[in-house]
Amino acid sequence: MGILPKTRTTLLLNWATNPYHAPILVAQELGFFDREGLKMAILEPRDPSDVTELVANRTVDYGLKAMIHTVAARAKGFSVKSIATILDEPPTGLIFLKSSGITDFASLEGKKIGFVGEFGKIMVDNLAKHAGLTNYETVRVGMNVVDAILEGRIDTGIGFSNYQLAELETHGPVGMFRIDELAGLGCCCFCSIQLITHEKTLDENPERTKKLLRAVQAGARVVAESPEKGWEVVQRAVPRLRTELGHVQYMRSLPFITRSLRHTQRDWDKVGKYAGHLGILPEGYDVHAGYTDEFVPTTPAVDVQPIVQSV
Repeated sequence: MGILPKTRTTLLLNWATNPYHAPILVAQELGFFDREGLKMAILEPRDPSDVTELVANRTVDYGLKAMIHTVAARAKGFSVKSIATILDEPPTGLIFLKSSGITDFASLEGKKIGFVGEFGKIMVDNLAKHAGLTNYETVRVGMNVVDAILEGRIDTGIGFSNYQLAELETHGPVGMFRIDELAGLGCCCFCSIQLITHEKTLDENPERTKKLLRAVQAGARVVAESPEKGWEVVQRAVPRLRTELGHVQYMRSLPFITRSLRHTQRDWDKVGKYAGHLGILPEGYDVHAGYTDEFVPTTPAVDVQPIVQSV
């Protein structure tokens, strides 16, 4: 019997490849995608803001994007849908070096504030408005928030505690104003990283999506149950991550990497209300139409066949 051809599949990351992409990297390196018959091309964006549109116009099959971007994309008419959660509620906020003189949000008066893309600016402007700030400048820095701080282009910028903040810490004492706390959200769900695709992809080839999620969940299992093995695999997959900083970022990401891949209704409720508060949703928008657990494996990846089939 000949070898069956694998289905070519593209997945565009939300950022430069980094330790919180571990479930996907492990799935690729350990052959879980191959086992499912998928020939994966895992791609990096030049600009994170392009990901949603590239998925929406079907230039790529799947992509990673924050929950609030997924919600906003559908509000713009893009036929994208979240099929899984990869990173759940990573603490996100304005990061800075304490040597900048920033002490509280009011001290951002007269400062330069970095953001990644369109909705980062909307969030910053909304917080500044409610705090009564009138003299500040927003600067688009994309993926380069730490470099922008070190080069003096900005005083503070939006980043994850498990990624950019960890990098900034190598340059001195740091601080962070969590956006979820400033906005009274009660969770950092707006920045949960979702695996998204076009709705037509789900309609035309639902089995491919199921295979993809089985492989990713198998990768997440390795990371969750054997974190040191997961780290060795990540380093093998991306040798430039084999650094002390890379290990710190990986370890800090572990609490937020989801094994089940499932969505949390409460989080989507909160993000829908927050997006409405920011003025980016039309009246009557149904936030829950933007995700589905239909393709997520009903049970986590395991190595043995169950003895009892009826429970």
